[in-house]
Amino acid sequence: MTSFFANLVSTNLYKGSQGRITRRSTFIGLALVFLLGAYCLWRDQALGAASNISAVVIMILGVWCSFRTINFPAFADFLVSVEAEMAKVSWPSKRELFANTKVVLIFMLLFILLIFAYDIVFRMIFGLFT
Repeated sequence: MTSFFANLVSTNLYKGSQGRITRRSTFIGLALVFLLGAYCLWRDQALGAASNISAVVIMILGVWCSFRTINFPAFADFLVSVEAEMAKVSWPSKRELFANTKVVLIFMLLFILLIFAYDIVFRMIFGLFT
């Protein structure tokens, strides 16, 4: 437990050169959640000066916790491995992407028409009993 609290107040970067894109994206996402929460609290004028102080505290602690989260060894290792696995993914070309999107949209349209036809049939059947 002591290592957890020591890591919480540490300013060291854990494997700082690995998994940069994933770690930065995660930091931005986490920090935005805290910043938007602090902004909403600051914007709420019904709470008065207490909301402004709370908003600043949440903003500072939120950004710090976001920074420490991406440098926590277990989570940082996870993010590094995620980025390594994403590099192995074979992404489709633009042409394949559009072709696959067309197939999905066509099947969705057919499925919608099928459900609409079922709806009409069931309305007629249940209309006979009312």
